Amino acid sequence: MNPTRTPQDSAIDRSWALNQIGGDEELFGDIATVFLADSQGLKRQLASDLASGERNAIHQTAHCIKSAVGNFGARHAMAAAQALETAAKEDARSDLPQLTETLLRELNAVEDALRPYAA
Repeated sequence: MNPTRTPQDSAIDRSWALNQIGGDEELFGDIATVFLADSQGLKRQLASDLASGERNAIHQTAHCIKSAVGNFGARHAMAAAQALETAAKEDARSDLPQLTETLLRELNAVEDALRPYAA
């Protein structure tokens, strides 16, 4: 089950992410910039995977997204990616559209949270 984020709950854990990279604000901005560029392709790939119904591809893309958002301590996006990854692995096809929608919503929230820091 995906945790529900409240409006006061940030999509990322900036303090945690900064701690992982030694507090380097410039590096954080660079990583945010790369993520923002890459996330567009990940969203397109996820939509394509869902349209094709290829559950192995959905699983793989969800796993990539989970890893990418994990760099920012984005626990809600990670949980959404994990839920989609699990559903694809277990062939729960009826759950895939809703789980994909949830993941895309969380991915958008991560993007929004990172834009102010992008270089």
